[in-house]
Amino acid sequence: MKRVAKQFIGYLQIAVRGGHVVPLFILPLCGVLPSAVLCSNDMTAIGVMRQSYEEKIRIPDGLSVVGFDDIRMAQFVLPPLTSVQMSQAELARMAFHALLSDVRRDSPAPNGTEYVLKTNLVLRESTALAPGSPSRTRGNGKR
Repeated sequence: MKRVAKQFIGYLQIAVRGGHVVPLFILPLCGVLPSAVLCSNDMTAIGVMRQSYEEKIRIPDGLSVVGFDDIRMAQFVLPPLTSVQMSQAELARMAFHALLSDVRRDSPAPNGTEYVLKTNLVLRESTALAPGSPSRTRGNGKR
C-alpha cells in the first residue's frame, strides 16, 4: 500500500462550513484535485459535496468523498454518501472505561493505551475507483 505524502494531508474544522473550503483548500496545496477526500465526519463530507457541486466537480466522477460516522442523512444526500459506520454506544462505553481506567491509575501509562473500535465501510455512490485502478465489480452496502 502506498503512503500519502504529508503535503497532501490537510486538517479542517469539523462542520459543514469546514467542508465548504476543502476543494478550494486542496487545489493550491496539491496543484491538482485529488481523486478522493476522507472526512472526519459525515457533515464535513456533505459540506465537501456541496462545495464540489458549486464548483462543478462531479461526485464521484471528479472526486470521491467518504465520511465517518454514517449519520442517517448520509443515505439521503445526492449522491448517497459512502461512510465509515461505528457504534456510538460502543464509542461512549470505550471512552467511559478509558476515563475510569486513567482515574484509577497512579501514573499515566508510559506508552499510552490503545483502544480498538470496530467499524464497517458502508459503500454508497459517492465513491468510485481511482483513475487507472483495475476494474472491479462494485457492490452496494457494507464491505
